Amino acid sequence: MNNLLLIDGNSMLFRAYYATLYGRPMSTTNGIPTNAVFSFILMLNKAIETIQPDSILVAFDAGKSTFRHKQYAEYKGTRKPLDEELKVQFPIVREFLDTSGILRYEDEGFEADDIIGSMAKKSESIETTILTSDRDLLQLIDPTTKVLLMKKGLTDMELMDESHFYEKYGLQPKQIIDLKGLMGDSSDNIPGVAGVGEKTATKLLQTYTSLENVYDNIEQVKGKLKEKLIKDKENAFLSKELATIYRDMDFPFEMNALSFSGYKEQVNDFYEKYEMFSFIQKKTDEKTEVKVIHKWIDNDPLFLPVCTNDSYIHQKCLGFISCDKETIYFESIEDALEDKIFKSYLKRKDLRTWDDKETMHLCQKYGFEIPCFEQDLHIAAFLLHSQATNTDDLLQTLKFKLPESLHELSKKSKNKEAFEINRSLAFYGAFVKQLKNIEEDIYIQLKEQNLWELYQNIELPLIPILFDMEEEGIYVDENTLEEIDRKVDQKVDVLTKQIYDYAGMVFNINSPKQLASVLYDELNLPSGKKRSTSADVLEKLQDQHPIVPCLLEYRKYAKIKSTYIDGISKHIQNDGKIHTCFNQTMTQTGRLSSSDPNLQNISVRDEQGKEIRKAFIAREGYQLLSADYSQIELRILAHMANEKNMIEAFNEGIDIHTQTATKIFMVQKEDVTSSMRRIAKTVNFGIVYGQTEFGLSSQLNISRKEASEFMKTYFASFPSIHSFMNEVISFCQENGYVKTLFNRRREIPEINDKNFMTREFGKRAAMNAPIQGSAADLIKIAMIKVVERMKKEKVKSKLLLQIHDELIFEVPKEEMETMISLVKEEMENVLELKVPLQASISCGKTWYEAK
Repeated sequence: MNNLLLIDGNSMLFRAYYATLYGRPMSTTNGIPTNAVFSFILMLNKAIETIQPDSILVAFDAGKSTFRHKQYAEYKGTRKPLDEELKVQFPIVREFLDTSGILRYEDEGFEADDIIGSMAKKSESIETTILTSDRDLLQLIDPTTKVLLMKKGLTDMELMDESHFYEKYGLQPKQIIDLKGLMGDSSDNIPGVAGVGEKTATKLLQTYTSLENVYDNIEQVKGKLKEKLIKDKENAFLSKELATIYRDMDFPFEMNALSFSGYKEQVNDFYEKYEMFSFIQKKTDEKTEVKVIHKWIDNDPLFLPVCTNDSYIHQKCLGFISCDKETIYFESIEDALEDKIFKSYLKRKDLRTWDDKETMHLCQKYGFEIPCFEQDLHIAAFLLHSQATNTDDLLQTLKFKLPESLHELSKKSKNKEAFEINRSLAFYGAFVKQLKNIEEDIYIQLKEQNLWELYQNIELPLIPILFDMEEEGIYVDENTLEEIDRKVDQKVDVLTKQIYDYAGMVFNINSPKQLASVLYDELNLPSGKKRSTSADVLEKLQDQHPIVPCLLEYRKYAKIKSTYIDGISKHIQNDGKIHTCFNQTMTQTGRLSSSDPNLQNISVRDEQGKEIRKAFIAREGYQLLSADYSQIELRILAHMANEKNMIEAFNEGIDIHTQTATKIFMVQKEDVTSSMRRIAKTVNFGIVYGQTEFGLSSQLNISRKEASEFMKTYFASFPSIHSFMNEVISFCQENGYVKTLFNRRREIPEINDKNFMTREFGKRAAMNAPIQGSAADLIKIAMIKVVERMKKEKVKSKLLLQIHDELIFEVPKEEMETMISLVKEEMENVLELKVPLQASISCGKTWYEAK
């Protein structure tokens, strides 16, 4: 045994379940849910590829009370019961492990953490990696033990060793238990010291090293902190004990039982049984031959799949792959740079890839000529299967099969690096071969389903535009961001003090249990059975006590800091810019999404959220120009529904929300108050998003009866909208999808689900998707037309960002008048509707000023 992988089974299955909970439902034809198991296997495969272990143990909680419950009856007392759909997948994942030949273990009275801790200690001379999303296990990091920490989603993992841990937390791994002793842990209901958070606890441990030393030096601690520590001393030591992983368990098996050299063949029976066909392994006689060569075959159609998330590939053998019927050909970056024949291939017009934009970035990075692509298989396949918004789901839908077990390749390899190269090439080669086989079928289906024009005229021309936007990036003023951060910190401190004053005590505001105790026990606010502290519940209690508005304000500023300020800061690159990624295949409606970082979630609804836009700036001598479609979705709704009253209002330039207010309140236009207009605006946009009476009543804080009357009056005033919505729902029920003006499809299987709530969600999605999807298509066409015109006019201005219905340009001051005219003209004439399109233009040195 040289390389041991220890897996926290409960943690991984929980992560697998909740990461896919709101995605496309996954179950067998017999109705057995399998989303968590499928994702568990994906993550396990990723870990095995990354770690290459020769031994594996998966530890589970036994689901019984442990010795910690005897020490503290309320341990983990706030945990919610498991969802039934998750509960039934635990035995299935155990079945998978048994058939694949991976040892699993659980022991009543102990937790999975204790099993992992004891095994890590038993194997302390062996390189050990722990796979988990539970930060409690970070305490086990030592010179031979690392933790592969699962973060967001299914593939975002962070490998933590001693130096990385110290760099991130400023502590040693073993100090985790002291940290938990001081700050507690709300997820495990470990109390800690009331009023002591992570920052304070960390500073104490950086000064005194351990919980014991903190109390040995308690006289050196000043003020209220000293009082808190003294008051909760017993809780602190209890909490440290509860957080300490037990490491002296005995095991009823020998170490060789953990040996792993690949999945057993029986695992294919499991995949068949639970209909996970994409995992089925090929037999050894079908294996792919791998050759690393430096010449290309003239008659070989060239594919350039990019090695997307494989960090090893990026570091060791990043390159390009092509193949004929029998052999995979690989060209490393180093060799390709010297290969004139290879460079000539980049000029061919028949190049095909899975992801054009990513391949373009790869070529840009290494100095190759940027190829001109005629097709993009990822986008083409996505248009056929819009519910598959991540690559794993899409490949499964396309019946993509992973290559055979790669154990034979490892036997051939003289060293790990050679094995990694062969293994990776086998995967990407199989990928290329299968895409070649399904490519023609994809294009036939696009034409049969009337999606070819959408693909050819909108999605493909957008790729080079998005590539240029990502390469260009947008400047961020770090000083401004730091100043906003300071103001937010000050505001959070003020709000924290106000909350403590109203509560008459210091407590952990971020702890739902402690907050519920303050609100419902100390302040006697009305509570339901769940004693919830969620935002929608607090909003209904705002008039009950002044602490509640403070809490809502506190959460708003805390989110600004964590989501926006911290989220943006870490993505500023050496050029002083953020280079966000725009994704064409990650939303079912067809909207572009933004990631790394997500700039589309920067709030414009309140002044505090908009403050962040002050940090986005133009370079010297330039300004930012913002062009925003006005009420685009309502205009599209009027057009698609052929609603004459709404069309008339837009054509005559009447404010649509005022017009709606005159209808639902039955008053003259001059008698519409600002409050009436606000309600009418909420109703207008609520209709677009398929809002229910209950949703409208909650949003406007009115009775359901009032909301019902508003909606009845609205539909009576705009009868064609009601008819249109009913027609869309009927079409979706019959066909399983809805369409945009440009024939983009959104598949909505939920609309015919057995569950009432799921069906209702399907109806709302069906009502919204044609409108939002058409708006998304329209802004894409606008981007194409505007950029074409900019090239024609040979301007220096650049398109930088697309944020929903808004385009952001960086414009030299001398081109501003030209660009205002150009952008407005192209955006407003991009498509002829029954109502006019209207683009609002503004400019300024910062994004804040330009909006």
